[in-house]
Amino acid sequence: MKLGCWVISLNEQDPQTQELLSSLKSHGLDPKLSPAVDGRKMMPSLQGDEFLDESEAKIRHKRSLTSSELGCYLSHYRTIKLAYDHGYDRACIMEDDVLLEPDFGTCLKKLLDLPDEYEMIRLMALKIRKRKIVAPLFEDRQHLHEIVRPERGWCGTQGYVLSRPGMKKILDFASNIYEPIDKLYDHFFEFDLRLFGIEPHLIYERICSSTISRTPKKLPKMRLHEKIKFQIYKAYRSHIRHSYLKKHAQEFYPCGLPETRTGNTIRMK
Repeated sequence: MKLGCWVISLNEQDPQTQELLSSLKSHGLDPKLSPAVDGRKMMPSLQGDEFLDESEAKIRHKRSLTSSELGCYLSHYRTIKLAYDHGYDRACIMEDDVLLEPDFGTCLKKLLDLPDEYEMIRLMALKIRKRKIVAPLFEDRQHLHEIVRPERGWCGTQGYVLSRPGMKKILDFASNIYEPIDKLYDHFFEFDLRLFGIEPHLIYERICSSTISRTPKKLPKMRLHEKIKFQIYKAYRSHIRHSYLKKHAQEFYPCGLPETRTGNTIRMK
């Protein structure tokens, strides 16, 4: 299996970027720097089949993407494309503002042994939402880690692992850009991305900010027809999410629905 590992950063010499690269090496990986697309001052230029769909963005999120959001989106999208075009079977992608838990390497090896159907595994979440426990990551009871399947978006793109089929699904769907990259992943049910998470998380976010900034933008006032379109889409998205989860319940839980977890995940010490 060909594994690639990338850290997305605007500044290779930044101390926290170098610290993360060193930490990944200490866990047996060969990480590479993926230069982030800089959207701090102006809208980044698009390449190839990348298309910014502002009309769709306003219907779905009431506003256009900011230049920083587009830069972040393109940073992840192009890193995935690089991994896929170079024939990698797995891609581990991280932003530069994370720290690794001590058992990161041990757990990552187990994640890499999972079938390709585990197309995306998020290594942490910014929001802890409803999810179902799929299976323990280890057979012995000395390890607490479990694979879970989120029923709603976890938010954040701090770190994740993709299988090759997962890379292809993202690349086939995501060249049309209308929402931040973490929202795209949160809407996995729209393009049948088999998305999972791991608990306890394997990485956690630093208190200091990432070099990949995400400038917030004040929502503009919406006209009546725009409000109607937004509410229709919101109801439609909820419908297809519930339909998707119900349709694939047997596929992921052949022995019946497992425990649903709603509280916080625990942090490894």
